[in-house]
Amino acid sequence: MFIVTVNHNGEKWPLRGTIWAYSMDRAEQFPSEQAAQTALDKAKKFMKPAIYKKARIEPVAA
Repeated sequence: MFIVTVNHNGEKWPLRGTIWAYSMDRAEQFPSEQAAQTALDKAKKFMKPAIYKKARIEPVAA
């Protein structure tokens, strides 16, 4: 499982749908890196380019 996160202003924000959630508990989990990348690309039109560049796909610890 994978999640998409961004570090912004010293805080780590997870992607949930097309928005950044306030808590890691609310992170949307994806079955593959490709699915996570697809979701990030879908949300790209709702975020500034600088934030998109900071976004990272991370594996979820089991």
